Amino acid sequence: MNAFMFLFTFVASVLGLPHVAMIDTPAIRDVGLIFDDRYYKGNSTFIFELRDKPTCIPINVDSQNRPRGFSIKSVQVCKPTTCAFFTGDKCTSKSTGTFSVTCKGPGDVPNHDSNDVYKSYICGQNISKRGSLEDTKALVTVPHNFNAGMV
Repeated sequence: MNAFMFLFTFVASVLGLPHVAMIDTPAIRDVGLIFDDRYYKGNSTFIFELRDKPTCIPINVDSQNRPRGFSIKSVQVCKPTTCAFFTGDKCTSKSTGTFSVTCKGPGDVPNHDSNDVYKSYICGQNISKRGSLEDTKALVTVPHNFNAGMV
């Protein structure tokens, strides 16, 4: 993993607080938040989309760049994009024991009733065409609420 990827993954894990201003540069954009409690409560972390090429991003990395994962209980996708979350660390749902879900934005998932720990994700407008998403479960979204989860 390159230093840039590690830095923004680390910052996203540490600073994943509800926000008003979103990162939006030619290379990367902040597309929303994931929360470890229902109804946009608890710990949160930003989710990003790399604009040039959708890239698999680890969730909650340790000091050795290994994804510790995150128990996703609610999601906010604020931009028109699709995000897929994987229980494995390689953004693939074909391997044994790996499960994935997708969320299409803008849209929110207030109550993802799951005990799965997700270790990686990928966001992008055309990711639904990836072969690794053929057995993915689509989460049901509600219209995006810009005020939900905000402090």
